[in-house]
Amino acid sequence: MVKRTCHAAGTAGERRPDNTSLAALRVACLAMLALALAVHGAAAQFRVPPYVQSPATDGMTVMWLSSGPTPGHLVCRDADTQTPVFDAESQPQRAEALAYTQWETDRFFDGRAPAPPWLHEVRVAGLTPGRTYAYTVRQGDAEFSSSFRTAPTDTQRIRFIVYADSETEPESTGTPAGWANPADPTERRVYPIDQTSGYARNLAVIRSRNPDFVVIAGDLVQHGGEQRDWDEFWRHNTHTDPALSLADSVPILPALGNHEYYAGNALGGYNQPHSERAVARYMTYFRTPGGGGGARRFYRLDYGPVAIMVLDVNNGQPAESESDTNFRLLGNGEEGGGGAPDFHAGSEQHRWLGEQLRQAQRSAVFTFVVCHPCPYSVGPHGRPAGRGTACDRLSGVPVRALTPLFTRYGVDAVLCGHDEMYERSEVSGQEIGTDGVGRPHVMHVYDVGIGGDGLRGPVPDLVNPWQRFLAHTHAPEVWKEGRLVEGGKHYGHLELEVRPTPDGSWEAVLTPAYVLPTGDAFDSFERRIYNDVVVLRGQAP
Repeated sequence: MVKRTCHAAGTAGERRPDNTSLAALRVACLAMLALALAVHGAAAQFRVPPYVQSPATDGMTVMWLSSGPTPGHLVCRDADTQTPVFDAESQPQRAEALAYTQWETDRFFDGRAPAPPWLHEVRVAGLTPGRTYAYTVRQGDAEFSSSFRTAPTDTQRIRFIVYADSETEPESTGTPAGWANPADPTERRVYPIDQTSGYARNLAVIRSRNPDFVVIAGDLVQHGGEQRDWDEFWRHNTHTDPALSLADSVPILPALGNHEYYAGNALGGYNQPHSERAVARYMTYFRTPGGGGGARRFYRLDYGPVAIMVLDVNNGQPAESESDTNFRLLGNGEEGGGGAPDFHAGSEQHRWLGEQLRQAQRSAVFTFVVCHPCPYSVGPHGRPAGRGTACDRLSGVPVRALTPLFTRYGVDAVLCGHDEMYERSEVSGQEIGTDGVGRPHVMHVYDVGIGGDGLRGPVPDLVNPWQRFLAHTHAPEVWKEGRLVEGGKHYGHLELEVRPTPDGSWEAVLTPAYVLPTGDAFDSFERRIYNDVVVLRGQAP
């Protein structure tokens, strides 16, 4: 989450902390590790406490990581009757992809980083749709109990939350983001709380809303290749106390962002094979629908009345052209970026997407697309792809090539991040045929990159004619006697509630929420709503 510049000439990367900062970071990392391993007093306990993945009407995957190879034991019961419905022992596998790099070991652990953890994965199957199940995991002499809810049928209301750009890393603690003043662009301000606290407060509000699942539209961590940054992500999202955990009961649906492909400058940046080693950490932690033994780079989730397509649009082809979303993600002398897929017409992902959207148009009430780069934006990545001050080498503009496909099949909203702001656009599509009855002629495009990293303002003189709301300008800060009472751009998320209506139709309410720091010392927080609530109407196919 801390943006740095590199000492090495000709590289885009980061400036590493000075010796004083390094010493503090070593102490913090060693203390965090000691705490994680000592929670239950044994080396075979949870390195990452249990979390749930890949929700379905008839099952859920439960995962956790331990320091030792001892098998764990999972028991699942009906939450209402306490009747046992599933009982299994895990088969731990060494998660070699999650090893600390030698650079991290030397820099932050004084040469004594822990060995890679052991991954436990159990698919709980044979369950009933829309029902709550309690589960208990025993690992060594540690025990963890929580619950989850299976996906409902298409007749029940659901709630899910979307954010992006949490970009976790230990260095975020004590580092507030820059906070531009819309009233005075020349004023240099810093946000009242640091990025670690901002993300934590955002997650606390998300937990309080009891969502069915959470979508993260990319850039979960700052450096995909640094294990410490992934440790920080799971420190926020899991906990040995279920009351303080989110992922123990709420599945996380991730999308790959450019930072998941970024190994970190000290570890090879976007170059291969370092970038693919970074992505391997992501693939190890997550199980996406239809993903088998790992995560897929693009996938579909059907959940009640909605269909969600999660894309990987981080590397358009040809490389370093106006169609490319990442000029830095290159293969070994080849066009492409290791395993990063193309998304333009003729590619495998484009063919897959077209077929999935056709199916969803006939089966889902609402269709949403998730990807990281935002195609319509006034942020720095809203400039066209290219080199030079008027262009951007990590542009989201090439993703506009998918707009005709989205509008043809009636996509209701595209949910993105990347520019680290809250912005909504309305994009008019081509006239939809008779098979699109009940679909809107306007597609909403969101940048919800306000998870926990920067809080950017717009690029001067950059115009987005499709923009309908931008927190930077449309939510003025209101101060009274030196206290911020409302408005401004803050950490937050987009909440989507999809529900049946009395007349037999459906509505989807898209509510942009922000977490306002209040009090004399900004030591209290309130959930607020931007004046940009959107209500979509739909009919069951």
